[in-house]
Amino acid sequence: MIKKFMIFVSGIFCITAIQSFAQENVLDIIRKVDAMAKTNTSVAKMSMLTYPYSEDNSNYREMKVLAYGKGDDNSYMEFITPKSIQGLRILSLEGDQWVYFPSTGRVRKIAAKSKDQTVQGVGGDFTYEDLGGGSMEENYSFKILKSDDKSWTLEGSPKKESSYSKVIVTVLKENYQTPRIEFYTAEDGHKKDLVMEEYKTISGRLMPTRMIMLNLIKQSKTVVIMHDAQYDVPIDDKYFNPMRFYK
Repeated sequence: MIKKFMIFVSGIFCITAIQSFAQENVLDIIRKVDAMAKTNTSVAKMSMLTYPYSEDNSNYREMKVLAYGKGDDNSYMEFITPKSIQGLRILSLEGDQWVYFPSTGRVRKIAAKSKDQTVQGVGGDFTYEDLGGGSMEENYSFKILKSDDKSWTLEGSPKKESSYSKVIVTVLKENYQTPRIEFYTAEDGHKKDLVMEEYKTISGRLMPTRMIMLNLIKQSKTVVIMHDAQYDVPIDDKYFNPMRFYK
């Protein structure tokens, strides 16, 4: 009986050790993913193209965007064209978001229940939550679903309030880039895919210069093309101040 009990206890310790190792392993993967994307500051010039029908590449609306980033949680976006939304600005600051609408001259703070919506006047397939900040480790708890010679497939469950029930992330073992992220909701199941393409080295960093958000429910897509980017450069603090970002 004592021998059987010792075998049982030994088995429990082995299982616990294996589970602990797996958890440490996935945490290490996510931290390396976050480290690849981490910058102190960033400035980028981009185009955003919205397609009502993902298969029809001739029907789209194009917008020019200037984007500033600071750390993991803070970002500022300003729409330069078209004229109908010129000057529209979005500030994401440590989980909170504000939008400045130039047509009315008003600033609106985005409520948590509205973060699954797209930006008024912009449309497309990126929601306020998608445009918000936060690292992978900060936003999700991950586990490994699959591992092969080239990549890991990870499943992330949200750590805080989110419009998504889970995400499935593909991580390349070669460079810890994430060429595909699948988004799931309780209501729609597999709802959207974010695909990263055309990786280039910019200011010494390997970055995707083309990002495609596919909405599998609406059959639409939004494409973001990065034209130019600078990292770790000085940025005026006013862009990250809710009282000044729109002035």
